Amino acid sequence: MSDAALTIASLFPERLNIHGDAENADVLRVRAGWRGVATTMTTVTEARDARGIQPDAITIGAGFDADGPDVLKQLRSIEDFLHEWVDGGSVLLAVGLGWELLSRSLEIHTGVPLPGLAIFSGRSVAAERQVGRVVADSAWGTLTGYEYHLRDYVIGDGESPIGAILSGVGNAGTAGSEGAIRGTAYGTGIRGPVLARNPAFADHLLDLAAAHAGIVFPEGAPDARLARADDHALRANIIVRRALGLAV
Repeated sequence: MSDAALTIASLFPERLNIHGDAENADVLRVRAGWRGVATTMTTVTEARDARGIQPDAITIGAGFDADGPDVLKQLRSIEDFLHEWVDGGSVLLAVGLGWELLSRSLEIHTGVPLPGLAIFSGRSVAAERQVGRVVADSAWGTLTGYEYHLRDYVIGDGESPIGAILSGVGNAGTAGSEGAIRGTAYGTGIRGPVLARNPAFADHLLDLAAAHAGIVFPEGAPDARLARADDHALRANIIVRRALGLAV
């Protein structure tokens, strides 16, 4: 195990953890350990938690719309820290409502946009509810998971999608796309949690976090549990693709 450690910050995991999305932080922690690098995990729920830390990876999950305005108010207390971290190259994974709160604006009520934190340049607009399995083609292979959202995401300036929809709805506001990437910030509607279901994507984010920390993953065979977890995810995703009539 390397002496150097990655720092992971989990934002409001007690409030934003529908479908286990706050556990994306644990996926990063465990996979880093299996690849030979230790981690330090910090839970951030107020400004004092953010002071003095320089996270290499940041995660935020999905929550209930009823909690949105209150969580947004709490996020405002760490807004400067978040912009500093992401502008400095920290990796951010934002899912569902957490992603929408970090966008330029979101409509919890139709036609009444709330200003977000603008970590992402796009905006979330009220739409019909979408629920079900989602599959997207990406640079890290086929991503699978579950989508449940009440808003479309309109890609903003300087953003690109995470992937192209093969099944499901995704962003909807940008036909055929899923998620948004802006620098080292990744937003997605894929839940499950997305990193447990899609290990190649998880390792991509880990590699970016390691580069931010100046850490090189040790050479040699990783922990055998890594291969078993990857195999389990692959089998689960094959079942989903077959059920949807997609090639495997």
